[in-house]
Amino acid sequence: MRRLLLILSFIFLVSSVWFSLSYDGQCDPLYLNIIYLHVPSSICALLCFCIVLIGGIGYLATKKLSFDYLAAAAAEAGLIFATVLNATGCIFSKIAWNTWWTPSPRLITSAILWFLYIAYLILRSSIPATRKKAQICAVFGIIAFLDVPLVYISARLMPDIHKPNFSFDNPEQKLAFASGLIGTFLLASALIWLRYDVFQCQSKLQKHLL
Repeated sequence: MRRLLLILSFIFLVSSVWFSLSYDGQCDPLYLNIIYLHVPSSICALLCFCIVLIGGIGYLATKKLSFDYLAAAAAEAGLIFATVLNATGCIFSKIAWNTWWTPSPRLITSAILWFLYIAYLILRSSIPATRKKAQICAVFGIIAFLDVPLVYISARLMPDIHKPNFSFDNPEQKLAFASGLIGTFLLASALIWLRYDVFQCQSKLQKHLL
């Protein structure tokens, strides 16, 4: 099933590129092509961090390690998409505003988000595999999530150079964006599923060795 998700993700992502290059036989401007990757990565990163929140709350409420594994897997996947988000954001910024980075509310909150989940994963790797680690990481993951709504609010309710929305004029552009969004979502699902299974296997192996 994970292999199917990866295959479908590849198909949709390739379709996104194809649609973005196909309308009227012309290419979109580079900044618009970046949007097909930038926005889906942003959405998937925030969704992954929502799962980290759910996993943290679930662990604190039930003490089941499966919630901790889910939170860890989602944090790793979310960090990948947050990295893509910030990297493509820098490229877009250079094209649109002639600077690689500017201290706007949206860019600052996105950068803080990236550093918070880097810290989350460093915390996980620095504490031995115990229930204390799961508890500490659950609390940290819940606190780190506080920046997620700020990322959303900063682009829509605060004065910012960052555009809150983008409009598409052609069906091919809409299909490119939809394909990119679906492909990115499927990729995120596959990565979370894969890492969750890895954490479970590692836990079973440790119990067997003990």
